[in-house]
Amino acid sequence: MSPILVASLYLHVLGIEVKCFKNLNSCPNNLRAYTVAVYDCYLVLQAVNLHIFKYFKLLKSRCLKVEFKHLCEELDKILRLDIGFRGVVDGLYSAARSITGKPLTQAFSEIINSMSLGHIIVITGFKVVPKAVQETDGPSGAIVLAKTLASLGFSVSLAIEEDSVEILKAGLEVFDLKCPVHPLPVNVPLSNLSQRLLRELKPSALIFIEKAGANDAGVYHNMFGVDVTKYHAKVERLLEDARNMRSKIIAIGDGGNEVGFGLVREAVRKLVPRGSDCGCPCRGGIAASSKADVVIVSSISNIGCYAASCSLLVSNNSPWFYNHNLELKLLKAIIDFGAVDAKTGDSCMMVDGVPAEVIASLMDVMAHMAERYLKMRRL
Repeated sequence: MSPILVASLYLHVLGIEVKCFKNLNSCPNNLRAYTVAVYDCYLVLQAVNLHIFKYFKLLKSRCLKVEFKHLCEELDKILRLDIGFRGVVDGLYSAARSITGKPLTQAFSEIINSMSLGHIIVITGFKVVPKAVQETDGPSGAIVLAKTLASLGFSVSLAIEEDSVEILKAGLEVFDLKCPVHPLPVNVPLSNLSQRLLRELKPSALIFIEKAGANDAGVYHNMFGVDVTKYHAKVERLLEDARNMRSKIIAIGDGGNEVGFGLVREAVRKLVPRGSDCGCPCRGGIAASSKADVVIVSSISNIGCYAASCSLLVSNNSPWFYNHNLELKLLKAIIDFGAVDAKTGDSCMMVDGVPAEVIASLMDVMAHMAERYLKMRRL
Protein backbone atom coordinates (compact mmCIF):
# COMPACT_ATOMS: atom_id res chain seq x y z
CA MET A 1 0.00 0.00 0.00
CA SER A 2 1.25 3.51 -0.86
CA PRO A 3 2.53 5.50 2.17
CA ILE A 4 0.52 8.50 0.99
CA LEU A 5 -2.62 6.35 0.74
CA VAL A 6 -2.02 5.04 4.25
CA ALA A 7 -1.57 8.54 5.59
CA SER A 8 -4.74 9.67 3.76
CA LEU A 9 -6.70 6.84 5.32
CA TYR A 10 -5.46 7.78 8.79
CA LEU A 11 -6.62 11.35 8.23
CA HIS A 12 -9.97 10.10 6.94
CA VAL A 13 -10.46 8.22 10.19
CA LEU A 14 -9.80 11.48 11.99
CA GLY A 15 -12.62 13.07 10.02
CA ILE A 16 -10.44 14.95 7.54
CA GLU A 17 -11.40 14.40 3.93
CA VAL A 18 -8.24 13.89 1.85
CA LYS A 19 -7.77 12.94 -1.76
CA CYS A 20 -5.35 10.08 -2.47
CA PHE A 21 -2.44 11.79 -4.18
CA LYS A 22 0.11 9.88 -6.20
CA ASN A 23 3.03 11.49 -4.38
CA LEU A 24 3.76 13.87 -1.57
CA ASN A 25 4.62 16.78 -3.90
CA SER A 26 1.15 16.72 -5.44
CA CYS A 27 -0.42 17.06 -2.02
CA PRO A 28 -1.67 20.62 -1.17
CA ASN A 29 0.58 22.57 1.19
CA ASN A 30 -2.03 22.73 3.96
CA LEU A 31 -2.26 18.90 4.08
CA ARG A 32 1.35 18.00 3.35
CA ALA A 33 2.49 18.50 6.95
CA TYR A 34 -0.42 16.42 8.26
CA THR A 35 0.31 13.68 5.74
CA VAL A 36 4.01 13.55 6.67
CA ALA A 37 3.22 13.53 10.37
CA VAL A 38 0.66 10.75 10.06
CA TYR A 39 3.00 8.65 7.95
CA ASP A 40 5.77 9.14 10.52
CA CYS A 41 3.35 7.93 13.19
CA TYR A 42 2.54 4.95 11.02
CA LEU A 43 6.22 4.03 10.75
CA VAL A 44 6.66 4.39 14.50
CA LEU A 45 3.65 2.16 15.17
CA GLN A 46 4.98 -0.46 12.78
CA ALA A 47 8.32 -0.46 14.58
CA VAL A 48 6.61 -0.68 18.00
CA ASN A 49 4.40 -3.56 16.83
CA LEU A 50 7.44 -5.42 15.56
CA HIS A 51 9.26 -5.03 18.88
CA ILE A 52 6.17 -6.08 20.85
CA PHE A 53 5.79 -9.19 18.67
CA LYS A 54 9.46 -10.10 19.15
CA TYR A 55 9.20 -9.50 22.91
CA PHE A 56 6.18 -11.76 23.39
CA LYS A 57 7.72 -14.43 21.15
CA LEU A 58 10.86 -14.36 23.30
CA LEU A 59 8.81 -14.33 26.51
CA LYS A 60 6.78 -17.33 25.35
CA SER A 61 9.90 -19.27 24.40
CA ARG A 62 11.43 -18.57 27.80
CA CYS A 63 8.26 -19.68 29.56
CA LEU A 64 8.22 -22.96 27.63
CA LYS A 65 11.84 -23.63 28.58
CA VAL A 66 11.14 -23.46 32.31
CA GLU A 67 7.55 -24.64 32.31
CA PHE A 68 8.24 -28.40 32.37
CA LYS A 69 10.62 -27.96 35.28
CA HIS A 70 7.92 -25.96 37.06
CA LEU A 71 5.41 -28.79 36.52
CA CYS A 72 7.94 -31.27 37.91
CA GLU A 73 8.56 -29.06 40.93
CA GLU A 74 4.84 -29.22 41.69
CA LEU A 75 4.71 -32.99 41.13
CA ASP A 76 7.66 -33.36 43.49
CA LYS A 77 5.70 -31.48 46.14
CA ILE A 78 3.12 -34.28 45.95
CA LEU A 79 5.93 -36.81 46.44
CA ARG A 80 6.91 -35.00 49.63
CA LEU A 81 3.46 -34.96 51.22
CA ASP A 82 4.06 -36.93 54.41
CA ILE A 83 0.64 -38.55 54.29
CA GLY A 84 1.46 -41.31 56.77
CA PHE A 85 3.48 -39.05 59.10
CA ARG A 86 6.59 -41.26 59.01
CA GLY A 87 8.77 -38.18 59.23
CA VAL A 88 11.44 -39.33 56.76
CA VAL A 89 10.35 -38.27 53.28
CA ASP A 90 11.69 -34.69 53.44
CA GLY A 91 15.19 -35.71 54.46
CA LEU A 92 15.45 -38.57 51.98
CA TYR A 93 14.02 -36.43 49.20
CA SER A 94 16.59 -33.71 49.88
CA ALA A 95 19.40 -36.25 49.73
CA ALA A 96 18.17 -37.59 46.38
CA ARG A 97 17.58 -34.08 45.02
CA SER A 98 21.12 -33.04 45.94
CA ILE A 99 22.38 -35.73 43.56
CA THR A 100 20.12 -34.94 40.59
CA GLY A 101 20.25 -31.16 41.03
CA LYS A 102 16.70 -30.98 39.67
CA PRO A 103 13.19 -32.26 40.48
CA LEU A 104 13.21 -36.04 40.79
CA THR A 105 10.31 -36.44 38.36
CA GLN A 106 12.22 -34.34 35.82
CA ALA A 107 15.35 -36.45 36.30
CA PHE A 108 13.28 -39.60 35.73
CA SER A 109 11.71 -38.25 32.54
CA GLU A 110 15.04 -37.10 31.16
CA ILE A 111 16.76 -40.44 31.74
CA ILE A 112 13.91 -42.34 30.03
CA ASN A 113 13.65 -39.86 27.16
CA SER A 114 17.40 -40.16 26.55
CA MET A 115 17.02 -43.87 25.72
CA SER A 116 16.32 -45.40 22.36
CA LEU A 117 13.11 -47.41 22.34
CA GLY A 118 14.18 -50.76 23.75
CA HIS A 119 13.16 -53.05 26.59
CA ILE A 120 12.60 -52.03 30.21
CA ILE A 121 12.12 -54.43 33.11
CA VAL A 122 9.97 -53.19 36.01
CA ILE A 123 10.64 -55.09 39.24
CA THR A 124 8.62 -54.98 42.44
CA GLY A 125 7.77 -57.12 45.46
CA PHE A 126 7.75 -56.60 49.23
CA LYS A 127 6.19 -59.17 51.55
CA VAL A 128 4.28 -58.39 54.73
CA VAL A 129 4.85 -60.57 57.80
CA PRO A 130 3.61 -62.70 59.46
CA LYS A 131 1.51 -63.81 56.44
CA ALA A 132 4.43 -63.31 54.03
CA VAL A 133 2.15 -61.95 51.29
CA GLN A 134 2.65 -59.08 48.86
CA GLU A 135 1.79 -55.58 50.07
CA THR A 136 -0.42 -53.13 48.17
CA ASP A 137 2.40 -50.62 47.71
CA GLY A 138 4.43 -51.51 44.62
CA PRO A 139 2.25 -53.51 42.20
CA SER A 140 -0.12 -50.66 41.28
CA GLY A 141 2.76 -48.28 40.67
CA ALA A 142 4.63 -50.88 38.62
CA ILE A 143 1.59 -51.50 36.42
CA VAL A 144 0.93 -47.79 35.82
CA LEU A 145 4.57 -47.27 34.85
CA ALA A 146 4.46 -50.31 32.57
CA LYS A 147 1.37 -48.89 30.86
CA THR A 148 3.09 -45.52 30.50
CA LEU A 149 6.27 -46.94 29.00
CA ALA A 150 4.35 -49.21 26.63
CA SER A 151 2.28 -46.28 25.38
CA LEU A 152 5.52 -44.49 24.44
CA GLY A 153 6.74 -47.44 22.40
CA PHE A 154 8.95 -49.31 24.86
CA SER A 155 8.82 -53.06 25.21
CA VAL A 156 8.07 -53.80 28.88
CA SER A 157 8.10 -56.80 31.17
CA LEU A 158 7.60 -57.07 34.92
CA ALA A 159 9.11 -59.24 37.64
CA ILE A 160 7.98 -60.22 41.13
CA GLU A 161 8.33 -63.12 43.58
CA GLU A 162 6.89 -66.27 42.03
CA ASP A 163 4.00 -66.60 44.51
CA SER A 164 2.89 -63.01 43.74
CA VAL A 165 2.77 -63.27 39.95
CA GLU A 166 -1.04 -63.56 39.85
CA ILE A 167 -1.35 -60.27 41.73
CA LEU A 168 0.50 -58.44 38.97
CA LYS A 169 -1.41 -60.24 36.24
CA ALA A 170 -4.71 -59.20 37.83
CA GLY A 171 -3.61 -55.58 37.76
CA LEU A 172 -2.46 -55.81 34.15
CA GLU A 173 -5.93 -57.00 33.14
CA VAL A 174 -7.41 -53.71 34.36
CA PHE A 175 -5.63 -52.03 31.42
CA ASP A 176 -5.78 -55.05 29.12
CA LEU A 177 -2.00 -54.75 29.09
CA LYS A 178 -0.09 -57.68 27.63
CA CYS A 179 3.25 -57.66 29.44
CA PRO A 180 5.23 -60.76 30.43
CA VAL A 181 5.65 -61.27 34.18
CA HIS A 182 8.87 -63.00 35.21
CA PRO A 183 8.57 -65.06 38.42
CA LEU A 184 11.48 -64.52 40.79
CA PRO A 185 12.46 -67.52 42.90
CA VAL A 186 13.10 -67.00 46.61
CA ASN A 187 16.22 -68.23 48.41
CA VAL A 188 17.76 -69.36 45.14
CA PRO A 189 20.74 -67.59 43.55
CA LEU A 190 19.56 -65.54 40.59
CA SER A 191 22.78 -65.77 38.58
CA ASN A 192 21.37 -68.09 35.91
CA LEU A 193 18.03 -66.28 35.68
CA SER A 194 19.77 -62.92 35.54
CA GLN A 195 22.09 -63.92 32.73
CA ARG A 196 19.26 -65.48 30.74
CA LEU A 197 16.88 -62.52 31.10
CA LEU A 198 19.49 -59.91 30.31
CA ARG A 199 20.86 -61.85 27.37
CA GLU A 200 17.38 -62.30 25.85
CA LEU A 201 15.90 -58.89 26.62
CA LYS A 202 18.96 -56.60 26.53
CA PRO A 203 17.12 -54.01 28.65
CA SER A 204 17.83 -50.30 28.37
CA ALA A 205 16.81 -49.91 31.99
CA LEU A 206 15.68 -51.68 35.14
CA ILE A 207 13.17 -49.91 37.38
CA PHE A 208 12.89 -51.20 40.96
CA ILE A 209 9.69 -50.19 42.74
CA GLU A 210 9.24 -50.80 46.47
CA LYS A 211 11.53 -53.81 46.08
CA ALA A 212 12.99 -55.25 49.28
CA GLY A 213 16.72 -54.58 49.35
CA ALA A 214 19.57 -56.09 51.37
CA ASN A 215 21.81 -54.16 53.74
CA ASP A 216 25.60 -54.45 53.82
CA ALA A 217 25.29 -57.80 55.62
CA GLY A 218 22.99 -59.20 52.94
CA VAL A 219 19.95 -59.12 55.23
CA TYR A 220 16.52 -57.82 54.11
CA HIS A 221 14.36 -55.94 56.61
CA ASN A 222 10.92 -54.41 56.81
CA MET A 223 10.45 -50.93 58.28
CA PHE A 224 10.26 -52.37 61.81
CA GLY A 225 13.69 -53.96 61.52
CA VAL A 226 12.35 -57.50 61.19
CA ASP A 227 14.48 -59.88 59.14
CA VAL A 228 12.43 -60.82 56.05
CA THR A 229 15.30 -62.27 54.01
CA LYS A 230 13.72 -65.69 53.50
CA TYR A 231 10.65 -64.22 51.81
CA HIS A 232 12.36 -62.24 49.05
CA ALA A 233 14.25 -62.81 45.81
CA LYS A 234 17.86 -61.64 45.88
CA VAL A 235 17.55 -59.26 42.95
CA GLU A 236 20.76 -57.35 43.59
CA ARG A 237 22.45 -59.80 41.25
CA LEU A 238 20.10 -58.68 38.49
CA LEU A 239 20.97 -55.06 39.23
CA GLU A 240 24.72 -55.60 39.10
CA ASP A 241 24.59 -57.69 35.94
CA ALA A 242 22.43 -55.05 34.23
CA ARG A 243 24.82 -52.29 35.29
CA ASN A 244 27.69 -54.21 33.74
CA MET A 245 25.69 -54.15 30.51
CA ARG A 246 25.39 -50.35 30.89
CA SER A 247 21.65 -50.50 31.54
CA LYS A 248 20.24 -47.60 33.54
CA ILE A 249 19.08 -48.37 37.08
CA ILE A 250 16.15 -46.44 38.60
CA ALA A 251 14.69 -47.01 42.05
CA ILE A 252 11.42 -45.77 43.55
CA GLY A 253 10.80 -46.18 47.26
CA ASP A 254 9.71 -44.58 50.50
CA GLY A 255 11.84 -45.84 53.39
CA GLY A 256 15.38 -46.54 52.26
CA ASN A 257 15.18 -50.32 52.72
CA GLU A 258 14.46 -50.79 49.01
CA VAL A 259 16.78 -51.89 46.20
CA GLY A 260 18.77 -48.96 44.81
CA PHE A 261 18.58 -46.75 47.88
CA GLY A 262 22.23 -47.25 48.67
CA LEU A 263 22.58 -44.07 46.60
CA VAL A 264 21.29 -42.15 49.64
CA ARG A 265 22.49 -44.67 52.22
CA GLU A 266 23.99 -42.17 54.66
CA ALA A 267 20.75 -40.20 54.78
CA VAL A 268 18.79 -43.42 55.41
CA ARG A 269 21.11 -44.46 58.23
CA LYS A 270 20.86 -41.02 59.79
CA LEU A 271 17.19 -40.16 59.33
CA VAL A 272 15.18 -43.39 59.16
CA PRO A 273 14.29 -45.24 62.38
CA ARG A 274 16.38 -48.45 62.49
CA GLY A 275 18.34 -47.17 59.51
CA SER A 276 21.68 -47.82 61.21
CA ASP A 277 20.61 -50.42 63.79
CA CYS A 278 17.78 -52.74 62.83
CA GLY A 279 17.63 -54.48 66.21
CA CYS A 280 17.85 -57.92 64.61
CA PRO A 281 20.95 -60.11 65.16
CA CYS A 282 22.75 -58.65 62.12
CA ARG A 283 22.74 -55.15 63.73
CA GLY A 284 23.43 -53.71 60.28
CA GLY A 285 20.39 -51.47 59.99
CA ILE A 286 17.64 -51.53 57.41
CA ALA A 287 19.42 -49.23 54.92
CA ALA A 288 19.80 -50.94 51.54
CA SER A 289 23.30 -51.12 50.10
CA SER A 290 22.66 -51.42 46.34
CA LYS A 291 22.86 -48.20 44.32
CA ALA A 292 20.63 -46.93 41.52
CA ASP A 293 21.55 -44.18 39.08
CA VAL A 294 18.47 -42.20 40.14
CA VAL A 295 16.16 -42.68 43.11
CA ILE A 296 12.68 -41.23 43.43
CA VAL A 297 11.68 -40.72 47.05
CA SER A 298 8.01 -40.50 47.92
CA SER A 299 5.88 -40.84 51.03
CA ILE A 300 4.32 -43.90 49.34
CA SER A 301 6.09 -45.66 46.48
CA ASN A 302 2.95 -45.92 44.34
CA ILE A 303 2.58 -42.15 44.44
CA GLY A 304 6.17 -41.81 43.28
CA CYS A 305 5.34 -44.03 40.30
CA TYR A 306 2.23 -42.03 39.45
CA ALA A 307 4.11 -38.72 39.53
CA ALA A 308 6.92 -40.18 37.40
CA SER A 309 4.34 -41.51 34.93
CA CYS A 310 2.63 -38.13 34.73
CA SER A 311 5.86 -36.21 34.11
CA LEU A 312 7.07 -38.68 31.49
CA LEU A 313 3.88 -38.63 29.44
CA VAL A 314 3.53 -34.86 29.60
CA SER A 315 7.17 -34.42 28.56
CA ASN A 316 6.17 -36.30 25.40
CA ASN A 317 3.08 -34.11 24.87
CA SER A 318 0.81 -37.02 25.74
CA PRO A 319 -2.19 -36.77 28.09
CA TRP A 320 -2.02 -38.63 31.38
CA PHE A 321 -4.40 -41.57 31.33
CA TYR A 322 -4.66 -42.31 35.06
CA ASN A 323 -7.43 -41.03 37.32
CA HIS A 324 -9.35 -41.44 40.59
CA ASN A 325 -11.56 -44.32 39.43
CA LEU A 326 -8.72 -46.29 37.85
CA GLU A 327 -6.71 -46.10 41.07
CA LEU A 328 -9.58 -47.63 43.03
CA LYS A 329 -10.23 -50.26 40.36
CA LEU A 330 -6.57 -51.25 40.13
CA LEU A 331 -6.11 -51.46 43.89
CA LYS A 332 -9.22 -53.61 44.27
CA ALA A 333 -7.96 -55.96 41.56
CA ILE A 334 -4.66 -56.67 43.30
CA ILE A 335 -6.33 -56.99 46.72
CA ASP A 336 -8.78 -59.52 45.32
CA PHE A 337 -5.76 -61.64 44.35
CA GLY A 338 -4.12 -61.47 47.76
CA ALA A 339 -2.30 -58.16 48.30
CA VAL A 340 -2.58 -56.67 51.80
CA ASP A 341 -1.95 -53.31 53.41
CA ALA A 342 1.59 -53.19 54.83
CA LYS A 343 0.64 -51.31 57.98
CA THR A 344 -2.41 -53.32 59.08
CA GLY A 345 -1.72 -56.63 57.32
CA ASP A 346 -5.36 -56.69 56.23
CA SER A 347 -6.99 -57.13 52.84
CA CYS A 348 -8.45 -53.64 52.78
CA MET A 349 -8.51 -50.64 50.47
CA MET A 350 -5.43 -49.04 51.97
CA VAL A 351 -1.79 -48.52 51.03
CA ASP A 352 0.74 -48.09 53.83
CA GLY A 353 -2.16 -47.37 56.16
CA VAL A 354 -3.56 -44.58 53.96
CA PRO A 355 -7.15 -45.00 52.67
CA ALA A 356 -7.44 -45.56 48.94
CA GLU A 357 -9.75 -42.56 48.51
CA VAL A 358 -7.06 -40.25 49.86
CA ILE A 359 -4.50 -41.48 47.35
CA ALA A 360 -7.10 -41.47 44.56
CA SER A 361 -7.79 -37.79 45.26
CA LEU A 362 -4.16 -37.03 44.41
CA MET A 363 -4.76 -38.60 41.01
CA ASP A 364 -7.35 -35.88 40.37
CA VAL A 365 -4.77 -33.24 41.28
CA MET A 366 -2.11 -34.72 38.98
CA ALA A 367 -4.60 -35.14 36.14
CA HIS A 368 -5.61 -31.48 36.41
CA MET A 369 -1.97 -30.35 36.44
CA ALA A 370 -1.13 -32.45 33.38
CA GLU A 371 -4.14 -31.19 31.44
CA ARG A 372 -3.43 -27.58 32.37
CA TYR A 373 0.23 -27.86 31.35
CA LEU A 374 -0.58 -29.34 27.95
CA LYS A 375 -3.14 -26.60 27.27
CA MET A 376 -0.57 -23.91 28.14
CA ARG A 377 1.92 -25.44 25.70
CA ARG A 378 -0.59 -25.04 22.88
CA LEU A 379 -0.96 -21.30 23.45
